[in-house]
Amino acid sequence: MFTSPRETFDQLATLGTAYLERLIAIDSQSDERSPASPSTEGQLILVRDLQGLLQSLGIDAEVDGMGNLVALLPARGASVAQVPVALMVHIDTARGTAAVPSLCRAPEWDGGRVNYPANSRLEVSVERYPVTRCFLGDDVLHGPGERPVGLDDKLGAAELLSLATVLVQNPELPHGPLVLVFRPDEEIGRMAAVEELADRLKALGVRYGYTIDGLLPFEINVSNFNAAHGLIRVPRGPALGELPRSVTVRLDGAKSHGATAKAEGYLNATTLVVRALERLSPGAGAPHPGIVPVAFETDTTSETSAVVRFAVSGRAAEDALLAALGAEVAPHAWRGAGVEVLEVGGPTPVFDAVGRALAVISWHHRNSPVQPVLSEDSDGTQGYSNAYAVRPQAGSGDGVEVAFRLRDFDPALLASRKAHVAAAAAAAGLTAELHEHYIDMGPALAPFPELVEWARLAAAADGVTPDILPIRGGTGVDPFLERGIPVANLGTGYFAPESEKELTSCQNIARHTRWLVNLVQVAGRPAF
Repeated sequence: MFTSPRETFDQLATLGTAYLERLIAIDSQSDERSPASPSTEGQLILVRDLQGLLQSLGIDAEVDGMGNLVALLPARGASVAQVPVALMVHIDTARGTAAVPSLCRAPEWDGGRVNYPANSRLEVSVERYPVTRCFLGDDVLHGPGERPVGLDDKLGAAELLSLATVLVQNPELPHGPLVLVFRPDEEIGRMAAVEELADRLKALGVRYGYTIDGLLPFEINVSNFNAAHGLIRVPRGPALGELPRSVTVRLDGAKSHGATAKAEGYLNATTLVVRALERLSPGAGAPHPGIVPVAFETDTTSETSAVVRFAVSGRAAEDALLAALGAEVAPHAWRGAGVEVLEVGGPTPVFDAVGRALAVISWHHRNSPVQPVLSEDSDGTQGYSNAYAVRPQAGSGDGVEVAFRLRDFDPALLASRKAHVAAAAAAAGLTAELHEHYIDMGPALAPFPELVEWARLAAAADGVTPDILPIRGGTGVDPFLERGIPVANLGTGYFAPESEKELTSCQNIARHTRWLVNLVQVAGRPAF
């Protein structure tokens, strides 16, 4: 049923690893603040490099005005009757990703602690993270441990490039018409580029699609979260006096994507500070009179980190504050959490905007009608309501805003989560701004079980039973669905998305390349 490529498994691993290192060496972070398309020059540099690479393989590849790279591979062999299928990845990475010239390796990994040369706090091992067991015995690839290196979605892009190379080098491999897509600005949801791409695919007659952007090895996704966003703005208000000292700290929580927050122990600085202040409360939720947060800025490149300034009544209060913060950090230190004193200063005016913002979050944590509340307590088909950032409010002096990420598979529960954010704001005499982000693709994909069956058959050919799992996130495929092109998502095989702990393996890339080689031989068959 399936024709195997001439390349050995080791050759596929070497090929895919070389592609991954080529991709991660180019900084292609997207930036929602930019009106350009693509939003950053780095994405254009990368997409032009990919275009040249594909053209050097003899593949017709064009870049449109929005930065989408579209490559066409005509049908061949016994598969000429198959309908066109699109295979898609995104070439941008989230803000805070670091381009690195090469990846670190742990050959034939035995499951012991991975050595991240730039971050000795991290403890990644099979014992700490059992989900990494799938990489035992592999040559593990990872970054230096300072920031993520962009496996989301450069790992998928490396696997798609490996597929293209194998198809060129193995002309006897049959497949239907294929459209390979490398698209920009997925991380910031820049829909204009996707809409233009969806129109192009429809014009090309594409009937099915897969995004190659999942997390776990050999997972298949045909449903995802419903998502909304909330924002509560807190004005500065009048000065409430002055305290004689100030202390400014850098707080680092534990990084993870919301998809893996429970398994990896996500903790953001916002929650860390709220819990520390609750420790210091004299009772009944009252704030400590000698410890007042007066400035809070979540890191724009890492939402789990923040710089926070406190006004304190003296050295004893300062010591109590640092002890409380340290107690909250300590259980998460092996995940990368930490606290660092940046500055100690003199008399500091007290404004209550930050304190009110953190009180809103505390109220939200304690009074939710929907459980769980925090992303780090949520997995499977559970949703969450994550107050992920506190930051200065533009143009408001010392006013601040609290941003909420709201997720649930049940639309009714998402509505309850939105209502709860509104209630948290109202309890503080404030107003919440709420808007929808994306919806579950599951209902639109339900009439197309062949997407799952093709991927399942392709994996089974190599003795693998894939997992059909919901996406604890989104894929931005709505414009394709609206044009009648059903799009499922496939795993790429890595650990710790958007975290400095990210890792995959050379052999994982080879396994997934073989999966895609099998997939293109069966996808689009008229028999289905």
